[in-house]
Amino acid sequence: MAHTGRFSWVWSLALWLGAAFLVASITPRTVLRLSQWRQLRTETAQLEQKLQTLRQQERALQQELQRVQTDLGRESLMRQRGWIRKGEEPLRIDP
Repeated sequence: MAHTGRFSWVWSLALWLGAAFLVASITPRTVLRLSQWRQLRTETAQLEQKLQTLRQQERALQQELQRVQTDLGRESLMRQRGWIRKGEEPLRIDP
């Protein structure tokens, strides 16, 4: 009977040492993976914010495109760029 108790104690010690070895060998990789995961999460959040900004810009540009595809919109754009109609004279204001 005593022999079985010592045998159980040896196996228990061996299992604990094996578990400690596994934890010690896995931990550096786990820390590396966690730091990479945090970095990727941060990058993903930044890219999602940038994507949202780009989508807002796209909507604004689509609206501008629809506006300038009308006659009134084209005329407005031309006047913003300094064009005048035939027969009109530009108004100059000297400071």
